[in-house]
Amino acid sequence: MNKVLKIVLGIIVSLYLILVVFTTAFLLNRNDYGVSKFLNKYLVIVDDDSLEPKYQKHSLLAIEAVDNDEIKIDEKVFFYDTYGTDHKIKLQEVTKKEKINENETTFTMKDNSLISSQYIIGTEDSTSELAAFGQFLYVVQSKWGFLFIVVFPLFLAFIYEVYAIYKEFKSKKWKNDQWS
Repeated sequence: MNKVLKIVLGIIVSLYLILVVFTTAFLLNRNDYGVSKFLNKYLVIVDDDSLEPKYQKHSLLAIEAVDNDEIKIDEKVFFYDTYGTDHKIKLQEVTKKEKINENETTFTMKDNSLISSQYIIGTEDSTSELAAFGQFLYVVQSKWGFLFIVVFPLFLAFIYEVYAIYKEFKSKKWKNDQWS
């Protein structure tokens, strides 16, 4: 029974540590707009209802980055809306495309706004939605969620280890510059 309990506890601790590492990596890889990028994928948590009904609030979207030349007219793209003080992610249809130079393209959206290619995230066709995982990450990445789910348990584990070391030293006797 004791052996089974240790195995189950080991599995739970391992899963928790994987969660901590993934969440920390998710938070450390954020760009200026609060979006995490791993390799060629942007991980976006939908934080409002502006993308509904297609994408629900708190869903996790894995959007593959695409080259400017791959984006076609009448294709829907995700982009950073930087107008105003709040940066939002929007999804709109491209109505016109103008190549400025080798690295820069300007896109005209359905609402006649002009978007530089540096603000384009990816196309709707290159997007995967992970609804349940997004809700979980939304809670864990919040200030209070990260504090209570990641920081506080790790702090308690640290305090327990310090206490265990203290007990170990206290149980041994120091004699002639050695532990006996």
